[in-house]
Amino acid sequence: MSAEFIEPGLPRSIPYRIFLPPCFVEHPSWKFPVLYLFHGLAATDSEWDDLGADEAARRLIASGRVPPFLIVMPWERRGLEWDDAIWNHLVPYVESVYHASSDPSQRAIGGLSRGAGWAFRIGFEHAGAFGSIGLHSPAILAPDEFLLPVWTRDVPPDALPRLWVDIGERDSLKRAALELTTILDELHLPYTWHLYPGDHVAEYWASHVEEYLTWYAEGWRDPVGGGP
Repeated sequence: MSAEFIEPGLPRSIPYRIFLPPCFVEHPSWKFPVLYLFHGLAATDSEWDDLGADEAARRLIASGRVPPFLIVMPWERRGLEWDDAIWNHLVPYVESVYHASSDPSQRAIGGLSRGAGWAFRIGFEHAGAFGSIGLHSPAILAPDEFLLPVWTRDVPPDALPRLWVDIGERDSLKRAALELTTILDELHLPYTWHLYPGDHVAEYWASHVEEYLTWYAEGWRDPVGGGP
């Protein structure tokens, strides 16, 4: 479903797509786990939808492999302080309108390429607010790698997010991704690492969408009963 978030406090609106599980309408009191997914450079809010994220989520929910959850896919637009627009504006809106859980363990953030850079910045700048961060073929925004020690310094180990990093063997960003893992190792930050066959192309991400969603959903609770 396509929609647009408009708020007087923002200079521009935020178009977004949202996946709602089949049970969403019939259970208005439930609080759903939520995944925020960011697109790559020069793409739009349709990218993850085009990669098959909605269809994969439906399959996984129908099979019982994951609980019902939401996917929010915003479109990054110029003229917005993106990290502020997401954390201080869009996230509270999603939680109030779409019954998304405010429990950090039920809130995940991820992206591909530049979108992974935004997921890294927003997820770690607000370390402890997201239970999981997924970086798919990441293009980390400067100088965020070097701010990571500051962002995570005062976060208790049990409040640190789960972290996933994957990239294709022929991806031009592979060296940068490996350098990121070196920094993570130096900081003793645990992460899941995958080096897969492939390049920095849609076919690569589409082939792993279901795997990504399954990983994000690990530890999510069934929304029955409401929760935070």
